[in-house]
Amino acid sequence: MLDYVELLGNVITAPEKTFDTGSSEEWNKFEKEIGIIFPDDYKKIIRKYGTGGLENFIWFLTPFDSDNNVNYAKRMRWMLDAYNVSKSKFPDDFKYNTYPEKDGLLPWGYTDNGDELYWKTSSSPENWEIVIYESASSENHNYKMSLAEFLYKLITKQLICDILPDDLFNGKAKMYCY
Repeated sequence: MLDYVELLGNVITAPEKTFDTGSSEEWNKFEKEIGIIFPDDYKKIIRKYGTGGLENFIWFLTPFDSDNNVNYAKRMRWMLDAYNVSKSKFPDDFKYNTYPEKDGLLPWGYTDNGDELYWKTSSSPENWEIVIYESASSENHNYKMSLAEFLYKLITKQLICDILPDDLFNGKAKMYCY
């Protein structure tokens, strides 16, 4: 099996200095507070690149930054509440449950365009899928792959997501600190 976190190191330019990466103890504490174990690749990505965004466009949520835009607990609640409001008004268009419900959506990031980036959770964090919702729309795409695999294939143009700009990546990406 390919190590997509390692492969990301070949296509993402890391910032000179990383912030808010979290120690193993801090991750364990946060996971206990939230009540879920996150996928290892997500934790490795945050540890390696810190708080920030790919090409200043795809922003990662992190438990270790206090800013409301990227703080995991704060942004998670806001995103899930907004999704649930949309689901209550348009249940045919917003078909997923949200965490903590079984197989519920759980956010991992967002874009500058307002697109929402989720995992579709399951009993094993290593089998979570990626779900991307277009801003102010019910259009969504589901990818049966890990976050690291999704990012690698997106950056290297092996995967096209119609919701994201065509010219976002050209085989390489830069991580910008928040």
